[in-house]
Amino acid sequence: MFRIWVATIAAAGLLAGAGGAVAQVSGKTDEVSAVEVSASLEVKVSVAVGGDIGPRTFVSSAPLGIDCGGSAYRFTSEELRQCWLWVRRKRETLLTAQAEGRFGTDWTVQWTGCEPIANGAACRLTPKIETNVAAVFARMTPLP
Repeated sequence: MFRIWVATIAAAGLLAGAGGAVAQVSGKTDEVSAVEVSASLEVKVSVAVGGDIGPRTFVSSAPLGIDCGGSAYRFTSEELRQCWLWVRRKRETLLTAQAEGRFGTDWTVQWTGCEPIANGAACRLTPKIETNVAAVFARMTPLP
């Protein structure tokens, strides 16, 4: 809950504010009541997974919520498979890439929309607004 004080002074009556908020103005011209504005505490993070993916290639999240890619999308024809989760606004979220073999030797991942960490195998974001992230996998060695 946010509290916004209206700076405009007017005669007795109602003041209209941003987003349709209304403040009651008292008979005195220098007093305005507080306006309370509610905002969602959660934002949506969308993740697109693509590239050279196998049945055990996916992205997971912490906090839990995303586990997308690989066999979960075997009936999806799009090149990029999308999934999402709702996270607390301004709360750190970690996304981790998983694939068969060793990261950096057998496969790599290219992140967009978040800060790569752990030599690029994961990424971190702290979303303030709805956010889109992409993880594009590349195989360096063929799958067995």
